[in-house]
Amino acid sequence: MTVLVVDDERRSRERLSRLLRGLPDVSVVGEAQDGTEALAAISHLRPDAIFLDVQMPGLSGFDVLSAVPANGRPWVVFVTAYDEHALAAFDVSAVDYLVKPVSEKRLVRAVGRIRERTALRLREAPIQAPSTTRRLHRIVGKHRQTFHVLSLDSIEAFVAEQTLVFAVTDRGRFLVDATLRDLETRLDAERFARVHKQTIVNLAHLHELAPLLRGGATARLRSGSVIEISRRYAQALRRVLPW
Repeated sequence: MTVLVVDDERRSRERLSRLLRGLPDVSVVGEAQDGTEALAAISHLRPDAIFLDVQMPGLSGFDVLSAVPANGRPWVVFVTAYDEHALAAFDVSAVDYLVKPVSEKRLVRAVGRIRERTALRLREAPIQAPSTTRRLHRIVGKHRQTFHVLSLDSIEAFVAEQTLVFAVTDRGRFLVDATLRDLETRLDAERFARVHKQTIVNLAHLHELAPLLRGGATARLRSGSVIEISRRYAQALRRVLPW
């Protein structure tokens, strides 16, 4: 079982991670100290379960959970110093609710409940025929505390920064819940091209290309933004757009 621990208090986070690592077949694959880091880690690490603090600056634990798509959502165990949110936690289908300081006995029970839910899901899951990957036509992006539905036509590029991926538009940048690899498989290859290990560009928004001596190029988008085309991807782009 892979687990992500989310808590803005370092000591609480480290203690919970230590207790979890002491349990059989539990692997703590990451930690996050706030909601924004949590969303990026969930998207990148795809943990089986999240031990999620309720009260954090910025996005609360409930905000994080509401931002994660229900399809394929990890099991969630809420952790907090107060028990006033217990009913709300179970209303959003949390597996369990732990009050700090978490005892090892109570933690073992929570992990056991996750295992039971996982086993039940596997028994009830219907046998499905392999499905083809659906093309993206729009995507949800987050700016500050608001989620926006973005048409692909409005997106100039997708840019990765460490574990975060942003959709770049003429209205600004929006955090999206996807990796560049995921996006590559779902975007129309005739409209979007990988031009750098950290960038996918919308070809319709390319305005100027300036070759570089080392083999790559810089590209100016219609909004005026400038992106780098690495030498690795320049050759493939030349086959799509001879230049």
